[in-house]
Amino acid sequence: MSIWEECEGINCVKALNLEPWRVVESQHVSSSRDLVDSREEHDILEDLLEKSKPQIENNLHYLIFTPFRYPPLDYGSRFGNVFEPSLWYGSLEIYTALREVAFYRLKFFDDTSADLAFVEIPMTTFRATIQTQSGIDLTEMPFKSYQDKISHKNSYEDSQKLGSDMRASNIEAFVFTSARDQLAGKNVAAFTSKAFKTKDDRYVTMMQNWRCIANQNIIEFTRDEITHREFHEFAKDEFPELGLSN
Repeated sequence: MSIWEECEGINCVKALNLEPWRVVESQHVSSSRDLVDSREEHDILEDLLEKSKPQIENNLHYLIFTPFRYPPLDYGSRFGNVFEPSLWYGSLEIYTALREVAFYRLKFFDDTSADLAFVEIPMTTFRATIQTQSGIDLTEMPFKSYQDKISHKNSYEDSQKLGSDMRASNIEAFVFTSARDQLAGKNVAAFTSKAFKTKDDRYVTMMQNWRCIANQNIIEFTRDEITHREFHEFAKDEFPELGLSN
């Protein structure tokens, strides 16, 4: 019997009203500029690239709809199988969101045989608003008793099955415990763009620019403010599952 069936998940559906953070590669730097000789050629290239992508629906902000535009990765994601549409993932706290990114940056270094020194990657963080009547909180009972399986550090087997069951039950968004945050921070995921609403007439709020400096042993995130500097550092030895996980 699956986790969804054992927990009688359909009886746990609840309303969610959340403002999760998401971290993406920088939105103020164009990676295609180096491919052409002029600004005019760059504009033409960007237009061609945009037209080749699936169209953004319902006038959503592209940062909201982008995860839904593309097929899943070769191994899927924690709650999405390889044959299912991709999900939108975020975190309730920015620390948790950065820690998730740090893990996958370190995994990239762990998986490559290239001799890479420090790499600097501009990043953008932002908040979105999720409001749905068809939500699930996997951090609460009865799902909490299956947390080790749902947020397993090395396997997506149980969580992908749970994701398929939630999708089949028309769940729009849900909360789950981060597998990468030692403080058990909470992540948020959405199966559909219908779960997103505007706040002050905007789908994306509190956009911030960060600098990520990374090598095979450490990830540093820095955000320079007028009055202070915000800094987070994550070391490889904080993630013993590296080399074993999906």
